[in-house]
Order: sequence, then C-alpha cells, then structure tokens
Amino acid sequence: MAEPVLVTGASSGLGLEIALHLAERGFRVFATMRDPTRRARLDAEAAARGLELEVLPLDVTDAGSVRAAVATVVERAGGIYALVNNAGIQLRGYFEDLAPREIQDVFDTNLFGAMAVTRAVLPHMRGAGRGRIVMIASMGSRIGCPALSAYCASKSALEGFGESLALEMKLVGVDVVLLEPAIINTDRFWGENRGVAKGALDPGSPYSRWFARLERLANDVVSSAPTRPADVARVVHRALTVARPRLRYVVGRRARLLLRLRAYLPGESFERIFFAAAMRRITGREPAGGA
Repeated sequence: MAEPVLVTGASSGLGLEIALHLAERGFRVFATMRDPTRRARLDAEAAARGLELEVLPLDVTDAGSVRAAVATVVERAGGIYALVNNAGIQLRGYFEDLAPREIQDVFDTNLFGAMAVTRAVLPHMRGAGRGRIVMIASMGSRIGCPALSAYCASKSALEGFGESLALEMKLVGVDVVLLEPAIINTDRFWGENRGVAKGALDPGSPYSRWFARLERLANDVVSSAPTRPADVARVVHRALTVARPRLRYVVGRRARLLLRLRAYLPGESFERIFFAAAMRRITGREPAGGA
C-alpha cells in the first residue's frame, strides 16, 4: 500500500515539485494549497507525467482548515505517514519599513502554520508508532540577510521548533527532518509572491536607495541560482525513505559552501568576508563599525 504524504503549499514552486516527485516514486500524495483554484499548474504537470494526486484545500493559518484537511487524509488513507511542511511566504524590506501586521503574517504562515499542521498530524503518527515530518527551512535560518529580517527570523524559529520536536518525537518513533535549501528560482516566490513590504516601496523611506539596489542584486543572484526545486524534492524523498534520516540536510552548493565557511572560519573572519562584502555591494562603501 502506498504511504500517504501530506504536502503543504503545493500550488507552485517547491511544494508542487515535491508533490509530483513523491507521487512519481509511489507515495500517495495529498497536495494541499490555500486556494484550490490555483491547482491548474499542478494538474497539468501531473497529467503530463501520468500521475494521480489528491488535491485538498488547506490554509495553514486557519485552524478549521487544518483540522478538515488532516481529517480527510486520515479518512481516505487510514493514517498519515509523512508531513512536508513547505507552505511559506517571504517579506522583503528593511526592518523599520516592516509593519507589525506584515511581520505577524510571516510568522503565522512560516512558523505557527507549520506548528498547527504538525500538531494535527502528531496524534495519528504517535498512535501508529511511526512517521516522518519534514520542515522546509532555509539557508537564511542560519545566515542572516539584509531586508529579510522577518523571513530569516521565522525560519530560524522553525529550526528551533524542529530540532526540539525531533528530540521529543524520538520517544514515539517519529523522525523530524530540517531541510535548508539555497536560494532557488521559483517563479511565484520571486514573482507574484515576492512579498515586498509596503513601507519598503515608499520612496521616502531612509532605506529606499539601498533597498532598490539590494533588489537588483537579489534578482541577479536568483537568476543565476544553480539549485532547482527538483534538487529539494530529491532530498525530501531521501528523508522519507532512508532507514535513519539525518536531522539536517543542506540543499545546494552555494548553501553548503557558505555554511561550511561559517562553521570553520573564526566569527570575525566570516563577517569580513561575507557580511562586509554584502554591505559594500549594497551601499558602495564599508559598513559602519568596520565589520
């Protein structure tokens, strides 16, 4: 019998490719999304690959939606083997330009949404004495980035939650895995779902010039990113199928290189090489404090 897997945020980008990849490899995939009217691309890709997926509405910020989706999966499949917490949003802008409501929205989706879906599936996994939970974190959970303070903070919190949960779940036979992808060029995440704060678009902002420059640099980095959604999907599949998954998987050469540099270089050296270089590219001068 095919193992049932629930994937959040499956209408596009990483979630879409993860859902298709797992279905290709024999999992019974429940692809969920906040707005099922946006399922056309997933349906088209599934048809092109000759796959069948079950699409469900699931808004991770709505408790009733979470309960209904999980109950439907359990009713149809008899349980849940794996959860892939992929749903996420970004918020671009310097911190002073971020409205508290905008920051709350990021945490509601990236952290509290993942917690809510995890809470809903855990009784079923615990009762079965088995299961896998994959958290799609980010390289930004371990290396900060200007104009991404809310996003990096939410992903860092997700890592803290996932690591703590992994220790708790060892007692009941459930494995928790953290994935830390490099920057990936996904059309909606960097297009219509770019998530720029309203204050960051205000030409009167004291950060307006730097933010505009940073957005151009981000576009260059994204357009040249070698890591693809399929790379993440392959690692998710590995995490769901190996006998003993690792707690963390870093996906992408750039992410692995930066994290290794941070691990092995003294703190001040890494800051000079990475952070100071980033500031020079944004401002055209050395950062204040000589970091």
